[in-house]
Amino acid sequence: KLLKRRTAGRSESVVAKMGLKNVLISFCVIATGGFLFGYIIGINGNVVTKGQLICPDHWKGPVGTWTSGGFKQCYDFNDWDQGILSSLNLVGAVISSAICFRWADVMGRKKEVQVGAALYFLGSAIAALSPYLWGIYVGFLVYGLGIGFCMHAAPVYIAEIAPASVRGTLVSAKEMVITLGIFLGFAAGAIFAPMEQSGWRFMMIIAAVFACLVEVGIVFIPNSPRWLVLRSLRTSSLLEVDEALASEAKEALAFFRGATAAEIEEEFNVMLSDARDSSAGATSSPGCLETLRYPKPLIIGCGLVFFQQVTGQPSVLIFATDIFKSAGFAGAAALSSVGVGLVKLLATSFTAFKVDQYGRRQLLLWGIAGMILALALLGTAFTFRHVDHGEASIPRGWAIVTVVALMIYVSAYQVGFGPISWLMISEIFPLGVRGSALSTAAMVNFGSNILMTLCQTALMTALTPAGAFFLYMAFAVVSIVFVAAMVPETKGKTLEQIEAEMTRGKARGPYPEASLAPCSSA
Repeated sequence: KLLKRRTAGRSESVVAKMGLKNVLISFCVIATGGFLFGYIIGINGNVVTKGQLICPDHWKGPVGTWTSGGFKQCYDFNDWDQGILSSLNLVGAVISSAICFRWADVMGRKKEVQVGAALYFLGSAIAALSPYLWGIYVGFLVYGLGIGFCMHAAPVYIAEIAPASVRGTLVSAKEMVITLGIFLGFAAGAIFAPMEQSGWRFMMIIAAVFACLVEVGIVFIPNSPRWLVLRSLRTSSLLEVDEALASEAKEALAFFRGATAAEIEEEFNVMLSDARDSSAGATSSPGCLETLRYPKPLIIGCGLVFFQQVTGQPSVLIFATDIFKSAGFAGAAALSSVGVGLVKLLATSFTAFKVDQYGRRQLLLWGIAGMILALALLGTAFTFRHVDHGEASIPRGWAIVTVVALMIYVSAYQVGFGPISWLMISEIFPLGVRGSALSTAAMVNFGSNILMTLCQTALMTALTPAGAFFLYMAFAVVSIVFVAAMVPETKGKTLEQIEAEMTRGKARGPYPEASLAPCSSA
């Protein structure tokens, strides 16, 4: 009997490891959508730059126009033209996030990834193969549509398939994959930069290859079991379930958990009970009114992604090269890209592997505190900035301070707001409105990103760089108060327990009784 129990224990352990392996493989496929978001950020500066799409100084050859054709054309872009082309990805992401608001819970997480990967491929292929400028614009916009779908689906999909013990690590690791994409974008830019006027096309083709890998890989991954349970109720009624979808949900759970049949049935019942509670009074595809039924998680989610953008990350990073130059480092452009990218990757790795140990709330507070310190140092240092004949400089001592402050800021952002914001919004929204609520947060995120990008130059001119950094510091102070007052700790809790706390003020037990029989109460 003892031998039999040991053999059974080993067998169950092997099955459980297989389930975790399936979760990790699925994560790699889903997170590649985030990788492609980071990749376009990394190559953007090497695409919309002199020698590629923009004609170099003292260019003697023909200058391309909106309708002129040719694969080795360059264009005379002004600052406004550069800003529009660089922002098209974000514009596309906002549009597709709005589409997700209405249709995400109908499409499902898997189909969102499939659509996003197809749009990534189409966008990169159209841009890379178009001989016309208008086609390049269309390609970048379509690529942005893919960003919206994949960045909406990825955190929810990963959170819904991962066990509670590793959910924080995996959703945070998505941010690490985005950072890796930025890194490889820098690398692709360095490799293809010598190919004047055409190197950027090869950068875009690489994106198309990765998009194909996502499209093929997602075919072999089941739908989210939680989404399947939700659809099984909405296609019939709250008192009955669609047996085919319920069976598919259990098969998906078996794939992702590698558990016994009894354990699968038990977790399925928990999901079913939660889905009934979430769907009570909701329509088959939740809209604005259903989403607003849960103001607390909506305020937390939208607040986090708003403060993530308005605390100055775009502006701080745009000054990275100037900061390194002022400090007297040679090869400032390359050093700033590689140095900042390396620090981002290391800090994000720390967060990914420690978030389930220290908790979301604690890392947010630590990260924002570090950002406040860094912004205070940057603001103070930039008060000593002098501009002489168009060249800006900072005294040597303060220049060193700015380099240290920049690294503190980047590290603090990647410990806190960078990965934790997306992790929190994947956890706190009730199942019944998770798709529409997360798309609302994504629209706030991308919209505030566009706003900060467009207002950045005017803000720097009106307030001076030092004033802008102090303004961002003020936003960071407000954000730390917001987190301390509003954001709960979700470490180690199931999504069902988190939903109970968000909507009813008390946690549900780990496995409440539920069954396929009609509910006697909500």
